[in-house]
Amino acid sequence: MKTIQCITVMLVLLFCGAAFAETIQVSSASLRQKPGSFYPVVKTLSKGDEVTVLKTRGMWRQARTPGGVSGWLSENAFKAQGRSIDYGLMAQDTSGRRMATVMVTAAVKGFFENTVRTGNLNQALFDAPFVRYVTPEGYGAFKRETFSGRRSHGYFLSKTAVASKGPFFISEQMVAVSAYITGRLTAPGLVNDTALVAYVNNVAQLVVESSEFYDFPISVHVVDTEAIFANATPMGVILVSKGMLRTIRSENELACLLAHEFSHVTLHHGAIETEARKSKIHAEDAFAEMDDELGKDEVEQELDDLAADMYEHAIRGRKEVYEMEADARGIVYAKRAGYDPSGMATLLTRLRRIQADVPWDEEPSHWLPNSMGRRIKALPRKAPSGDYVNFGSRYNRMVR
Repeated sequence: MKTIQCITVMLVLLFCGAAFAETIQVSSASLRQKPGSFYPVVKTLSKGDEVTVLKTRGMWRQARTPGGVSGWLSENAFKAQGRSIDYGLMAQDTSGRRMATVMVTAAVKGFFENTVRTGNLNQALFDAPFVRYVTPEGYGAFKRETFSGRRSHGYFLSKTAVASKGPFFISEQMVAVSAYITGRLTAPGLVNDTALVAYVNNVAQLVVESSEFYDFPISVHVVDTEAIFANATPMGVILVSKGMLRTIRSENELACLLAHEFSHVTLHHGAIETEARKSKIHAEDAFAEMDDELGKDEVEQELDDLAADMYEHAIRGRKEVYEMEADARGIVYAKRAGYDPSGMATLLTRLRRIQADVPWDEEPSHWLPNSMGRRIKALPRKAPSGDYVNFGSRYNRMVR
């Protein structure tokens, strides 16, 4: 009888211990419908809020607020960090905010650096730059197909470690910059092939899920232009052109490209470069106000463009460092997602050949032959083992 009572007491204690209170440690945390950054947010929690943790699934915890709202939080929400992802700020309206041209240019990073000038703007995406292209059902099917008949995603995550450069934080300024970049670079319009767009975003989701910021919401817009470019905004919205997708030959090259772009975000390159250009940004803002009052003629515009070009040439070394850092971190993300990391080298080599005939004064700094050569030389040329794949046939089926 005593044995039965003891077992009963132990079961009660075990049951009671399954649920426990924890405190949110980050400035803003998203309580989602299910475990995954692509699920809708049911409530945004703030630092200091307490929740009851009900159970754990991988890197996600099911929790209930004192008000009775239930959902899933990432483990990152419970890690003490001085600065962190602020999802609430990223969701705020960003329309109508005036951005200095040089500030926008400072944050635009990627394989192709576009010169941002006055002109067309995709107003809809400027107002709301983040679009949810990934669906739980679609991503679930994509991931099952990706790891069917081979090692699990967990295996690849365990084989390659990733160390965070520090907690991610995005300011109101960076959100506004992101909105402007998105509106500017999507001005040609978006590709309306829903299957293609979903596929690109599913690859991006797998890359993000393989990073230290696995709970980061991601959105990739496919721009309807034959120009070859890919750019990342500080808030994690990525722009990839149709021309770039046609240049890519396999899914691992796409994954490496997206991993490179996402690395610009996680390595804080947009914020770092904006801080480095702070004095120039302030001066640009002051002159912009004068231009509004006095007007600007064509000669003055040409002088402004020349000054901006001279500044870009002066900082090329710093930007090459950003690119090489993003290459290295992107390879880590690609490997953790199970992709052959040599896709970075094959893609850069192809892009270098394409750019061979571009005049030197029109070529973005990190596409210069010497810079590209150094980047390619630093990359692995083949997969570490047969476990890592390229998915060339699936890419051709979805993109061609």
